[in-house]
Amino acid sequence: MNYEQDLAKLKEAQKNAAVADIEAQRNAALSNLQAEEARIKPEYAAQRSTANANNRVAARNFQEYLANTGRANSGIGAQYEMSRQNSLQNGLNAINAAEAQSVADIARRRTDAENAYNTNLAGINAQVEANYIDNLLKQRQQQWEREFQQKQFDESVRQYNQNRQDSLRRAFSSGGGSSSSSSKTTSSGTTNTTNETKSNDYNISAVSSPSTFSSKTATQWYVKNAQNIKTKSQLDSVIASGLKSGAITTADANRIYKTYGIG
Repeated sequence: MNYEQDLAKLKEAQKNAAVADIEAQRNAALSNLQAEEARIKPEYAAQRSTANANNRVAARNFQEYLANTGRANSGIGAQYEMSRQNSLQNGLNAINAAEAQSVADIARRRTDAENAYNTNLAGINAQVEANYIDNLLKQRQQQWEREFQQKQFDESVRQYNQNRQDSLRRAFSSGGGSSSSSSKTTSSGTTNTTNETKSNDYNISAVSSPSTFSSKTATQWYVKNAQNIKTKSQLDSVIASGLKSGAITTADANRIYKTYGIG
């Protein structure tokens, strides 16, 4: 059905919009991490260069100090050189460890960004699908209600037409008659057979409008068509016409008959 196609399109549009949003968040995070990662190597390379430069300056200053004090060839210089090298290596090791930690932190955060994207993507798919099913069920319920209401309306129309046809049949049948034959003997002794028609028709008195009608249309119809009728057969014919056209209801017809004194 059309609403199912519309809901499927809506589901796809909602999903695409949500996925585009989390993709933008992920890409922004990865871009920031890439920029941060690009600064790591130069930064720690500069720290190592500075450590080496400081170490060389310290060595030169200490050699000058020994020369100035006349101890250039003493064992102090060898001990200092060993200590200086150890200190430099320890410093470089610390820098290297910090660099490795920074690289590892970038990798962890990159993994976190990817995991967050995948988790959000799964959540989006589940939520969009749940919304689609909920909307689909609501639409189907509304469709069922519309179909049920239509069936009720069709049944009411059928019942109305049936009632109207029944009223018409009753109205037409009330104007029928019956006949019987009788024999009369003339003074000459000749017997003649005549047919005497007995009719249900009879004169009725003109009356004013009944107190209430089902609608303004019914009232106007009565004033125009059924007021000041002279005979019952005329009244039957007019009421039958009114019922057939739908201008009056069965209840209206009954009130009119009662107004004319017809049960």
